[in-house]
Formats: sequence, C-alpha cells, structure tokens
Amino acid sequence: MSSIDTIMELYYRALELHLENIEILERYSFEDLAKIYNGIGPDSFPEWLRKVISSLHPSLAPAALIHDVEWHESDKTRDSFSESNDRFKRNGKSIAKQSFFILNPRRWIVWNQARRFGNYCELFGWNAWCSPCECPICTEAARKANG
Repeated sequence: MSSIDTIMELYYRALELHLENIEILERYSFEDLAKIYNGIGPDSFPEWLRKVISSLHPSLAPAALIHDVEWHESDKTRDSFSESNDRFKRNGKSIAKQSFFILNPRRWIVWNQARRFGNYCELFGWNAWCSPCECPICTEAARKANG
C-alpha cells in the first residue's frame, strides 16, 4: 500500500499533465487509491520487484495510478482491456513530452518504456484483467462476503 502523500502527489501530477481518464480517480478517496495502487507491475510480481520497477520509472507513476484503477474496475471485456493498455501508452507518451525537452534522452526512454509496459500488459495481462481484483479493498470485501 502506498502512502497518502504519494497518492496525492501522483493525483495532482496526473491532473497537471491532463492525463486521459483522470476522472476515474475522482471516484475514490486518497485512502482507497493508496490501497488500489500497486506501482508499476502486476499483482503477481512480488512487492519488492514492483518497488524496484517503479523506482526505475518514476515518471510513469501517474499513468500507472490511472491504469491500476482501471484494472480495479475491470469489466473483463477485451475492448476495455486493450483500451486501458493503449491509454497507459498514450499517457506515458504525454508524460514524456511534457516532462522532458525534445533533445533530452529521458523523453525517449520514458516514451519507449510506456510503450513497452503497455505492450507487456496487452500480451501477458489478460488473465489478470479477468481475475478478481487483489487489492486490499477487494480482498477485504471478499473476506467479509465469505464470512
């Protein structure tokens, strides 16, 4: 689980960058977003690995926050799955363009990593998209429902 301060920082950065589907975040409190957001990488990765990947690609964290909420709300359809992954790539491109000058190599690295991560999700994420969410909110709700 991320800290509230981290989530607030990511939320306001996403807002400042005018990222696509920012409105999805407005449905949740910062506390709930902190429980949903897992950084960059799937729930199936160990937490330490997601932390490493996230620390290597901090520019993409606002796009990952939106992406994680979209996966939290998954409707388990192929169209919305692909749209979420494409949006991650577009948001990553937007972050790269707005954050780094055209001649700065980081611009191209961030843009390429966003494309690569979105493609990985598209290639390997279908089962996770169709599976029940594993965030603390959903895990607790399932526990309560099962008695």
